[in-house]
Amino acid sequence: MTGSSATKGSRAALPAQREREKARSGEAAPRGKGVESSHRSGSSVRSSAPKSSPAVRGQKLKDSAPGSYHLVWIVSSILLAIGLCMMLSISMTSVVNPGGERFGYVRDQGLTAAVGIVLMVMLSRTDYRRWLRGGSLAVLAVAVFALLVIHIPGVSESEGGAASWIPLGPVTFQPSEFAKLALVMAGAHLLTSRRRQCGDFRAMMMPFGLVGFLMCGLVLLEPDLGTAVIIAGLVLGLLYVGGMRLSHWLAVAGGSVGLALLLVTTNPERKSRVLAFLDPGADPYGASFQLSQSLVALGRGGWLGVGPGQSVQKFSYLPKAHTDMVFAILGEELGLLGAALVILLFGILAMATWRLARQCRDPLGRYLLAGCGMLITLQAVVNIGGVIGAMPLTGVPLPFMSFGRNSLLVMLFAIGLILSVSRWAPARQAPAPAKRYENVTSLDRRRRDRGARSARLGTG
Repeated sequence: MTGSSATKGSRAALPAQREREKARSGEAAPRGKGVESSHRSGSSVRSSAPKSSPAVRGQKLKDSAPGSYHLVWIVSSILLAIGLCMMLSISMTSVVNPGGERFGYVRDQGLTAAVGIVLMVMLSRTDYRRWLRGGSLAVLAVAVFALLVIHIPGVSESEGGAASWIPLGPVTFQPSEFAKLALVMAGAHLLTSRRRQCGDFRAMMMPFGLVGFLMCGLVLLEPDLGTAVIIAGLVLGLLYVGGMRLSHWLAVAGGSVGLALLLVTTNPERKSRVLAFLDPGADPYGASFQLSQSLVALGRGGWLGVGPGQSVQKFSYLPKAHTDMVFAILGEELGLLGAALVILLFGILAMATWRLARQCRDPLGRYLLAGCGMLITLQAVVNIGGVIGAMPLTGVPLPFMSFGRNSLLVMLFAIGLILSVSRWAPARQAPAPAKRYENVTSLDRRRRDRGARSARLGTG
C-alpha cells in the first residue's frame, strides 16, 4: 500500500513539473484550471508586450525631454553672448564722453555674467525639493522688507524718476528685480499647499494673490510701472496655471486692468507715454522722442543691418541705448533678420520651458517651471513691444541682453531653477498602449478543459 501511494503521488506531480519546465523555456501556460493554479501560486504568464520597468516609471524630467532641457541652456547662452556683443558695441560710445571708459559696459556685464553662470550651475545641481518650500518664504520676506526699506528717505537712489536702487558700496541692489523671482518661488510653494486644494476663491487669493498685489503696489510707489506690470502678470499667470476658476480669474484680471487704466489716466507722465504710443508723431521732440529715435534705428537697419558696431543711434541719439533700448541698436546693426532671430530664440526658450512644465509630474516643480518661463517671456514681450511701438514704453530691460547687474542675475537664477527642476523632478508616465484581445482561435486550440470560451486580455 505504501509503495502504490508513493507511485500515484509521483505521477500526480509530473504535470505540475512539466508546466514549470514549459514556463522556464518560455512557452505559454495552457488555459483552464492549470492557469488558475499558476496564478495562485505566484507564477506569471508571458505577455505579448513587455511591461514598463521601475526605471522607466521613475524617469527624471531631464531624461524624458532631453531636447527641451538642452534647448533651455543653449538658447539662454546664445542670448547672453549676443547681449555681450551688443555691450561691446555700445561701450565704444564711451570714448566720446569725458572720462568715459572704452569697455565699461561690456566689462561690468561680463563680470556679472561670470558670477551668474557659476551661481546658475550650482543652483541647477541642487535638489529644489529640499529647500524651496521653506526657503521661498524666507526669500519672499526679504524681498518685501527690501521693498519697504527703499521708501525710507535717504536710503534709496533715484534714476530716471524712480527710486528703485539701494547703494551697497560699489554696486547697487534693486529689490524690485529680485521680488519677481521671489514671487515665482513663493507662488510655486503656496499654490501647491493643502489649503489651496479646496479650489475656492479665498484659498487661491490668500495669501499668494494678496502678497503679489501688495508687492505690485509697493513697486508702483517707487514709481516703476514696468516692473509692476510684470509682477501683476506673474500673479495672474500663476493663478491661471494653478487652477483658478475661469470666472474668478476673469474677475481678477478685469479688476487689475481697470486699476492700471486708472493709474495711467491720473498720472501725467504715464498718460503722456500712452499718448506717445498712440501717436508717435504728435510730439517727436518731447514725450515720443525715445520711441521716434527707436523707430529711426530700426528703419536704418533694413533687412541685414548697417553692420556690427556701425550703429549711429547709440551715440546719444537714442536715450538708454544700453539698457531699455538695446533691441533697437541690435535691429540697426543686424537688421530685420538679426532682430527676428532674437525673437525666435525667445520663442524657442518659452516653448522648451512650457514643454518641460507640461511633462513635470511634481506640482511644485511644474509651477516653478511655468513661473520662470513666464518671467523671461513676459519681460521680453514687454520690452520688445515697447521698442517697436506695439506697446507703451515701460522701461523694462530685455532679458540676458540689456545692461544691468540685477536683471542679469535674476535671469540666470531663473535658468538655474529651470535646470534644477528638470534634473530632479520626476516626469509624467507615457500613456499606456491600447489594449487588445488575443486571437480567440489560438486560445481555443490551447484550451484543455473544453469549457466556455474566455478571451484573455493582453496588451498590444
